[in-house]
Amino acid sequence: MNKKQPITYVISGFIGAGKTTFARKLEKEIGAKPILYYVECPVEKMRERVVTRSKIPPEDSFEISGEMFDSYLKYWQAPDESEHVIVIKSSEL
Repeated sequence: MNKKQPITYVISGFIGAGKTTFARKLEKEIGAKPILYYVECPVEKMRERVVTRSKIPPEDSFEISGEMFDSYLKYWQAPDESEHVIVIKSSEL
């Protein structure tokens, strides 16, 4: 029996319109089944990484201060298993 090997596409980073459009295209065109993973990260570590990485922002971005990160944090919520996302706990890494 000659089975086709599954093809894996990894879409990493924050999910934005371009990434979700690409994922939907794969699902529609080749029947790809999305599997979403979320790697848990403590908020303080997220804050540190975002602020540090944005100190020299790319041309299409801007610097994010700690205060700005904190002001947007109230709109953010980590996904959980009820949203059909596989959550990887940071304690498991």
